[in-house]
Amino acid sequence: MQEHRLKRLMLLRVVMITTLLLIAIYVETLSETLAPLNPLYFLIAGTYALTLVYALGLRYLPYRGVQVYVQVIFDLLIITGLVYLTGGPGSRAGFMLLYPISVLSGSVILYRRQSVVLAGVAMLLYAAMLLAVRGGWVPAGQGLSDVPAMAVKHVLYSIFVTGVACVTVSLIGSYLAQSLETVGQKLEEAAEQVADLRELQQVMVRSIHSGLITGDMEGRLLYLNEFGERILGQRLSELRGRRLRDIFQSVLFEPSTLEARALHHELERLEIAYTRPTAEALQLGVSVSALATADPGNAGYLLVFQNLTEIKRLEEEVRTKEKLAAVGEMAARLAHEIRNPLGSISGSAQVLMGEPNISSEQGRLLAIITRESKRLSDTLNQFLYQARPSASARGPVDVGRLVSEAVTLLRNGPEVGPTHTVEFEMDAAPHVCLADPDQITQVFWNLTRNALEAMPHGGMLKIRVFMRGDMLVLSCRDQGRGIGPEEQRRVFEPFQSGTPMGTGLGLAIVYQIVREHGGDIAVRSTPGRGTDVEVRIPLLHTPVPA
Repeated sequence: MQEHRLKRLMLLRVVMITTLLLIAIYVETLSETLAPLNPLYFLIAGTYALTLVYALGLRYLPYRGVQVYVQVIFDLLIITGLVYLTGGPGSRAGFMLLYPISVLSGSVILYRRQSVVLAGVAMLLYAAMLLAVRGGWVPAGQGLSDVPAMAVKHVLYSIFVTGVACVTVSLIGSYLAQSLETVGQKLEEAAEQVADLRELQQVMVRSIHSGLITGDMEGRLLYLNEFGERILGQRLSELRGRRLRDIFQSVLFEPSTLEARALHHELERLEIAYTRPTAEALQLGVSVSALATADPGNAGYLLVFQNLTEIKRLEEEVRTKEKLAAVGEMAARLAHEIRNPLGSISGSAQVLMGEPNISSEQGRLLAIITRESKRLSDTLNQFLYQARPSASARGPVDVGRLVSEAVTLLRNGPEVGPTHTVEFEMDAAPHVCLADPDQITQVFWNLTRNALEAMPHGGMLKIRVFMRGDMLVLSCRDQGRGIGPEEQRRVFEPFQSGTPMGTGLGLAIVYQIVREHGGDIAVRSTPGRGTDVEVRIPLLHTPVPA
């Protein structure tokens, strides 16, 4: 701080001396009474030289307080020389005003007592000059030619006034300097506190794992935090100033709607569907509240939102499991109510078919009863298996080899028509899992039959077996009619069939088997472009004996 003040003092000195030099040159060009080498030029040149010395001392000497004293005292000496050359008391062209100005510049840098010392030095120099001239110890010159004839009381009065002015200026200057320094320190402390609070606020905002949006009363976005940028897939620079209605693609973010939700707590929470610029669909939960501010001009809305896509998926899984559990409770009752009468009907029909006197029409009807009873029995068995799968013994199984054999059977089976194409890809690594081979085979057949049924007019079925990290992936991709978004959410629920002859139990059974094997299943489908089903099962890092 003191170093900066010294630099400003040096700059002020240079400006004043330069101004004095220009005035002296101007006066000399207009007046012929001045000597060719005015002694004023020597003082100006000496001031420039001292300023250069001060600059070097400020750079290389560590004692800033001593430098203040040295600079101000030499300034007072130069001012004394100026007064001696241009005039003292009673002179209109004198530089006596520079005494309090120089003391003021020193008092701004030093403390109060030290500045009073400078005022005393200034008064002593001025008094010594006047008394020396009046006593004839030094020649009066042109500037102080009237001092020898002045009365003593006039000389003392001039010294007294100059001293009082210097002391007063030093006290006022030091007081103002200390007050400004105190205020400056308080401002610095307040600025540091504000900076700390702002940094803390930024840390808190960055640490919140929710999106934060502030909007104005017109529903335009003002601020979006970094986590919110990651959720929305867009940058703040791209969204600032845009309407929230356009960003979230929903009329629920109109200004009037936002105001109503901010005023009623029961309406402040809503869930919306959002599509990122990459076409990825998300489910967002948004809370709307009024932006608390004391300035009505900064009023607006605060929106806190989270990505609920994974939560919604888990909720769907929970609901699916609850439905499967309810189906399990119904299975025993269905087995008791249907299986026994069904067996009686099938047995009675077979007995009647053995009678010799039945007509061909009766035989055809009995054959239909027998066939439909068998189909109904098979459906019931699938249903019971889905509800309560049998606990089969599991062991290390090379799933890749198992699927490869099943693909060979599929290509030669009746399910594949002349317009169908079956492609199979498998990487070279062994694909060993702890699984039941019969259940894995059932998963394969259920997936491939669904895929082929989705392509009644032909198409390509691509089957892949590969490793992804610690998981074995079985992928079945078809070019069929696809599944809509609403159907995808219920695809693993029982009795959700997309074909007239289907029971709607195939994917439910697949889901149950995969979950029992510690894996998961994902369905990605686009209506009119096909479906891709991925089954992921944990790998067992143990080679299968040859």
